[in-house]
Amino acid sequence: MTKDRIVLLDSLRGLGVLGILLCNMPDFAVAPPLSESVVNWPHGTGPATLGVWAVTQWLFQRKFVTLFAMLFGVSIFLVGGERSDLERGAILRKRLAWMVVFGLLHGFAIWFGDVLLSYALAGFAVMLARSWAPRKLIRTGVTIWVVFSLLMVAGMTAAIVMQHDPAQATLETAKAVAKSKAAEVQYGGTFLQSLIQNAKDRLGYLSGEPFIFVMTSALMMIGLGCFKLGVLTGEASKRTYATLVAVGLAASAAVGGMVVAQIALGLPRPLSMIFQAVQWMTAPLTTLAYVGLMVFAARSNGVWSAIPKALAPVGQMAFTNYLAQSLIMTSIFYGGRGLALHGKVDRPLLAALTVATWTVQILWSRWWMDRFEMGPLEWVWRRLYRGPTRLRRAQPQAVSALAK
Repeated sequence: MTKDRIVLLDSLRGLGVLGILLCNMPDFAVAPPLSESVVNWPHGTGPATLGVWAVTQWLFQRKFVTLFAMLFGVSIFLVGGERSDLERGAILRKRLAWMVVFGLLHGFAIWFGDVLLSYALAGFAVMLARSWAPRKLIRTGVTIWVVFSLLMVAGMTAAIVMQHDPAQATLETAKAVAKSKAAEVQYGGTFLQSLIQNAKDRLGYLSGEPFIFVMTSALMMIGLGCFKLGVLTGEASKRTYATLVAVGLAASAAVGGMVVAQIALGLPRPLSMIFQAVQWMTAPLTTLAYVGLMVFAARSNGVWSAIPKALAPVGQMAFTNYLAQSLIMTSIFYGGRGLALHGKVDRPLLAALTVATWTVQILWSRWWMDRFEMGPLEWVWRRLYRGPTRLRRAQPQAVSALAK
């Protein structure tokens, strides 16, 4: 049973790290002021471009980073144990401290959209609550999530009410486009130019770290609470998973309806802001629906069971695969590192690159995990916080023909 539970967690982690890539793709390919925009996307709003955007926003955006955060909350307990376990607690603190280092290096030297730093900082807070009862964890996490989501909605509503006149809005948009074009030149320039621009954008992202810290902590609490209740281990009842799927699909339908409404009404800014708020608030519901679907797939005896089996090795080396995605994509889009295609690739090709990367990482992860105990970066990380660790799998001993 324990082995099955670990496989399920690895499958969910693999789903999370692959799903995140499609959401991150525009940020690799286009400067931040335009990567989140639809109307000002530099390659227009053709049917294929808009179709990829719609699918991403409907089924992927916010859902998989939410799943990843929930699962990181589980890892805090699996590594650190109860708060009374001082030895494991010391290992956990060292693990998180090294993750801060990895996050800083990743964010400033490779790609500005790093989440490792946010997870590590939130982990230091959530580790203090890791011995709480599951329902207390979920109740606290949900309360924090709802309160801060409502504050975000209130802020967006105030922004809509106090919106500038059309001329001022047009001027602000023109400034954002100009800023993006200037950044695009830097990203497509020399290695040093792209490195400096990446660092500037990273500093810009850090301004939102307090909000991200709070929301990530809430998700980690929810995830750990669900783990302790057996929801993330496949031990909950069929009725529980069916309920999660039904509620999550209803939330997904609401998001899908708003995607269609935005397209039909010409993507107006006020509706777009409301949509972002709804998308953010409902993301955990859809995420838990994906958990339920993964459990049903794992329990099936048919073709669906191949999905969690294929994703488990990806999840076992999620740290390696996450950083590998950044290295691959910045080599494609940044100057001085590879192809320097920043600002030159539209959403359909980004989606194709995503699928190709998924395929490579699924195959590569299977090959690697058949031969080694953990991913290469997982091994480096573990050596740093725990000491010497075996990497290569032990070969089964040959059985002597004379053995009784």
